[in-house]
Amino acid sequence: TQIALDYPTTAEALEMAATAVEAGFDWLEVGTPLVTCQGLAPIGELVRAFPEMPVIVDYKTMDSGFRNVRHTRDQGAHLMTVCANASDATVRSAIEEGRKLGIGVVVDTIGSADKAGRARQCHDWGADLVYLHYSADERRADPTRDSTQWLPSTLEATTGPVGVATFGVEDAVQAARMGADYFVIGHPLTEADDPLAALTHYVEEVKANYHPRH
Repeated sequence: TQIALDYPTTAEALEMAATAVEAGFDWLEVGTPLVTCQGLAPIGELVRAFPEMPVIVDYKTMDSGFRNVRHTRDQGAHLMTVCANASDATVRSAIEEGRKLGIGVVVDTIGSADKAGRARQCHDWGADLVYLHYSADERRADPTRDSTQWLPSTLEATTGPVGVATFGVEDAVQAARMGADYFVIGHPLTEADDPLAALTHYVEEVKANYHPRH
């Protein structure tokens, strides 16, 4: 399970990271808003504050994939994201640099038309993980759908690890039962009246319903 720290300030991100660690989360994500507002510094701060936790940086990289891999390494983090919609050259440059530097490369399918096909292609190139991502804007436009809509076709298309961006316990449990490998949550659970209780429940339900494919 991965907590998305989608905050404009480092202080807010550090506070929620501590809550997520207490709730039992496995990975900490430096969210896109945090990188956009604060630059690279929060990455290193999270790494130093939680040295036992893998840290993934969600740049939503669309160009110069190798550079963001280097930034990730320089800040002491462990994984980074590149968009599936980026050019083949960008995705492959991130994957190749990640191999050289020991940084995991996660491909985010947000906005991608053929998620299953692109997931297979990126795994064939050596991507460590592919995320299915029904975006927040898409969710606002149609709240009846979520990322699990693409899970069956993607799991059929590739044997590589597949993660799912979720909106709560319900779609996370569905994804876990369907065979997803990784699970991401941020809003709305981080905005709950009791975030610790909400996040702990999320982790417990995902683990209770997790049915790995392999």
